[in-house]
Amino acid sequence: MRWLFAQDVESSLSRPLLVVLVFWLGVIFASFGLFAPRNATVFTVVVLCALSVSTAVFVVLALNRPFSGLVELSRDPFRAALWRLDQ
Repeated sequence: MRWLFAQDVESSLSRPLLVVLVFWLGVIFASFGLFAPRNATVFTVVVLCALSVSTAVFVVLALNRPFSGLVELSRDPFRAALWRLDQ
């Protein structure tokens, strides 16, 4: 099991779940845009909320693959620790 962490493992996040999540978030923000009064304050709040939700989805996707992506962890210390544990 430990070697699975050191290797490239496929994403554990289900693609259909991600598609449904993005679809429902789009529906929610579209309904906010349709039913809210049209002024600068509402527009700013809806944009900030959409930005925060999209950032949260991005962070979940980035944490799902720690050895690749925008912030990448080195595998060398992890492999050295596993090598020491196997001795």
